[in-house]
Parts: sequence; C-alpha cells; structure tokens
Amino acid sequence: MVTTDSKNTMSMKEKFECGIYSLDYIPRILEMDITGIYINKNGAYPNEMESLEHKDWPKHKVLTYKLKASSYGDWQFNIGMINMKHFEDREKLDDLFVEKNQRIASKRCIKVDRISIEKAIKLFRVDFSCNMDWYLKNQHAIEEDLNRQVLPLDLNDERLMKSIEEELFYNQMCKLFGENEDDQNKPQDDVTIFEKCFILKDFHILHAYENNMFASAKRGNYYLLFSFVF
Repeated sequence: MVTTDSKNTMSMKEKFECGIYSLDYIPRILEMDITGIYINKNGAYPNEMESLEHKDWPKHKVLTYKLKASSYGDWQFNIGMINMKHFEDREKLDDLFVEKNQRIASKRCIKVDRISIEKAIKLFRVDFSCNMDWYLKNQHAIEEDLNRQVLPLDLNDERLMKSIEEELFYNQMCKLFGENEDDQNKPQDDVTIFEKCFILKDFHILHAYENNMFASAKRGNYYLLFSFVF
C-alpha cells in the first residue's frame, strides 16, 4: 500500500509506474472536435505536475481560429505531451498508454521513423492545416506570426501564398510543441515549398480498431500521445 508520506517522496516516474499518475492527464497541447480547435494557453512545455495533479484541461484550453481541421461524424482528436525522463523507455510508455493485451492491430498500425505532424494527423482521417481564410481576413496577424513584413500580399502568386501558409503552420506548431533543429531535414517524400517541416520521430500507431486510434511519437526530449475517437 502506498502511503501519503511515500507518495510525497516518489518521483514522477515512480508515480506513473504505480498508477498514481495517469497518462490521461498529461498536459494536453491540442484538442479538436466538430466545435473547433483548442490549444493550451500556456504554450509549449506547460507545467506537467499541475496537469497531473489537478486534471483540469478545460481551465487551460482556448479556442483558436488560426488552424482548421475536419473529419467524419462526431469525432474528437487530441495530443498530449510529456517529458521522456519520466519513463524507463519507449516500450514502458507505450504499455502505460495502451496495454499490449488491449491493442488491436490492423493495417493502419504502422511505424514511421520520421513524419510531418500534418501527415501523421492525416493517418487518423483528420485533415489539419493553417486556416488561411481567417488569416486573409486578419492580415496583420500574418506579419505578427511570421515576425517579418510581407504585406501587401500578391494573392495571385500561388507559390508565394503556399509558402506563407506552410510557414504560418510551422510557426504555430512550434508555439505549441517547441522548436527543434531536426526540422531542417525534411523526409525525402515531403513536397512542401517551405524549407522546414514540423517533424515527429518514431511515430507508432499502437491501436486502430473501429472508432478508436492511439499512437505515440517523439519530439525532442518529449513523447507525444495521440488519441482519436469518432
């Protein structure tokens, strides 16, 4: 039996292993459903202890119009983020997230060494991108989020507009999940115009059956956990 005194001296790693902390309550960075897209107002690397102890995601989420997503039916998708140091290894994390005896494999259960976050989310049957309709109605925000002058825009220059869209999307992802120098090295099959690509490493779909999909990936010193229900 775990006493109150022993709990106070346990590390986060030990609390995960003993079931005191649950991966259900790691900091949620991004949530999407038919009502919109919600992000963590605390930005990249929010307080892990607060999230695990207070379990109060609604307190930290805010609606954003800078991104858009669509899928089918009544769906929900979210991504949580937790430091790798709290787990013995990747296998331990995956087992805590979805136990082996509860995993149902299908042809969708793939492993990818390197993948862009946009392509990874598309595997969940969610189309996720920058909301250029909103940005074009709020063009001052384009310069604010690019941190450089681009106005006035030549809306007829498709290559320019595509590059701006990709750069805005990349910057939004960095604000949410943090920057990483590895983003300079795009996967060979990536055809984006922008020189950077928001990269996930060791992306594993652990479970894909009927209305549920769960996956994990690495980003810098963090694990990202993906959950999709429809």
